[in-house]
Amino acid sequence: MRLRLTAALLVLLLLTSCSGVSLRVDELLSPPRLTAEQSAIYDAIEMAVGTDSFKLKYPRRGDYLSACVLTDLDRDGTDEAIAFYELTVNGVTSAWMSILVQKDGIWKSRQELPGEGAEIDFIDFAPVDRADHNNIIVGWIVAGQESMLCKVYDYDETVSLQYEGNYNECLIQDVDRNGLSEIVLCTVGGSRTPVMSLVKYRSGRIVRTSEVQMPSSMTGYAQLVCGQLTSGLTAICADLYLGNDEMTTRIAALDTQKSIIEELPGEELGIYESFDRPTPTLYCRDINQDGQIDLPVVRRMPGYEKSNARDALYLTQYKSIIDGSLETVASMAVNFSNGYRFILPESWVNAVTVRRQSDTGEWRFVLYREDLDRSVTELLRIRVTSPSDYQDKFETAEYRTVATKGVNSYEIHIPDGNYPGYSISYEQAENLFALLD
Repeated sequence: MRLRLTAALLVLLLLTSCSGVSLRVDELLSPPRLTAEQSAIYDAIEMAVGTDSFKLKYPRRGDYLSACVLTDLDRDGTDEAIAFYELTVNGVTSAWMSILVQKDGIWKSRQELPGEGAEIDFIDFAPVDRADHNNIIVGWIVAGQESMLCKVYDYDETVSLQYEGNYNECLIQDVDRNGLSEIVLCTVGGSRTPVMSLVKYRSGRIVRTSEVQMPSSMTGYAQLVCGQLTSGLTAICADLYLGNDEMTTRIAALDTQKSIIEELPGEELGIYESFDRPTPTLYCRDINQDGQIDLPVVRRMPGYEKSNARDALYLTQYKSIIDGSLETVASMAVNFSNGYRFILPESWVNAVTVRRQSDTGEWRFVLYREDLDRSVTELLRIRVTSPSDYQDKFETAEYRTVATKGVNSYEIHIPDGNYPGYSISYEQAENLFALLD
């Protein structure tokens, strides 16, 4: 049976999103029971658009995923409402945004603004041009375009457009720690050169202050992260896709005095080629929680030097820039299929590799001896089990559970034997194990 969204059901979907009430499917099939405030908000939207034949639009991602967002835009202690919907006007269908205010307990639409295209990527709020209020920042998805459009609005009784720029990935953060948020807009190539742009408030208006070129061969962004790269240096790190099977990282350094971003001199450091890595892979992060961003570098584990890229296992090493060079802060084996990583003790790096059990997916960490076939001295096993898995009644090895996720149990086993410099305890192994985010 196909369900049609009636106007009354649209009311319920919109206004429960505003109030934060979570509904189950069986609740949606019951007659809606609207509060007086919910009815007033809906009536104000319907009056503003002049029809009940509109379709609510929901942001695709971000912290605000409702078609209606309540927030105190002007910080006067009273919430305003922002509603997104699709409306057909003069035969043209597009996304719209309405600003609604409440006065004496009555909701009224203050302004309706046409958007761009028919979808919303995100909505966010941040103090871009004044510290005492939030700007409205909306990402509009424009049909048929290779990039999206970020618009920054100011609200002071009415909404006015302050800035717009193209992007494929966006980061909103106070990158220079001056109390105002900056916007980092990144584009993919296509018909134009891919760039990372810094947008900020300067000299009385919101402007693009600078840009850094990205690799022409890139096809998309996996992540943008901003933070301290090394002592005294704030940077924006972009993890980029190079086609379907490879990624890399590019870094833009922030000059806080000039309020611009500049390309980190990778050729002088000799680091950029090191960031090319096969997918799946890990992204830039503060892996050792020292307050600085660490950069992932990947190389093949011992015994997999001649394997094809899909069959090879890789050692991921997170590195920090120390005194102008890359220094390793953590080395790990990452099992993307089963969703975990294991940090290798320092003595294991280059001396230990992993043998996969094809039938069970278990990883066995072994001392490397010339090739994989001769590497049989086991130091650790890691496996993932679930209640539906076949249980080998002849298995006598002791496994300990170190983590669970859903129905899966993550278990480790340390075989008998004493190998000075390499043997670890169950407690050490548990501390070195972690599930992927």
